Amino acid sequence: MGTKILYTDDIHVVGELYDSNNQPGETGKTLVATSTGSTWQEVPAGIPVLVTTAILNGIAVTNNQTFAAVNCIGSQILTSGAEGWTSSSSSIEIPATGYYQISFAISTTSTGARATDVFAITVNGTVQAEESNSAYIRNASGINEGACVLTIVKYLITGDDIGLASRREGTTTTAGSTVSAKSVLSIQAIGRPATTSGVVSSAESSEATRNIVIGTSATPPDIGSVDTNTIYFQREA
Repeated sequence: MGTKILYTDDIHVVGELYDSNNQPGETGKTLVATSTGSTWQEVPAGIPVLVTTAILNGIAVTNNQTFAAVNCIGSQILTSGAEGWTSSSSSIEIPATGYYQISFAISTTSTGARATDVFAITVNGTVQAEESNSAYIRNASGINEGACVLTIVKYLITGDDIGLASRREGTTTTAGSTVSAKSVLSIQAIGRPATTSGVVSSAESSEATRNIVIGTSATPPDIGSVDTNTIYFQREA
């Protein structure tokens, strides 16, 4: 092990820097504090946290003017993020607290002239205030589909369930259903609260303080005489 030179204002490391597992750092890794010490980890570089799902085909949409759940969330097409995503036809579970952008484009069809669908997001079963555009289905001259589109940003908590709900504009009550081939749902994290790790209790804070030593001599101690996990600040001559 090479010579270590430590100053009170700065710490200069000549040679390897080791973690609590006695492992030296590797190119591209960063030293991260844990509850028991420190460890070298890969640095996430622009990895988004997101999920994109299909919309199930032929699922009945609400034909009255009050919002009701539509269990039409399909299979996961694209996912990213260390936490993973859990989803079903009725909801998608948020993996971690933060700000999320939720977007969908959902096409519907109906045999009734002037059927007009509207969709919204639900959070834990509660319909949110934001609504999509209305999908006016003329059902004439081959125009028998319409699309509802919406993008919103929400602050969500770990475990929140995101679902879909629909209602009808006007009084046309002819049955309608989703069109999978022209629909998609996407959720992407756009901001997370800052987090810290390492010192997680007052007891650990005291332990950390005890392992910071200010040298009282101008002569540095031998490497073997310094306790494990101790930062030694040496006074200048």
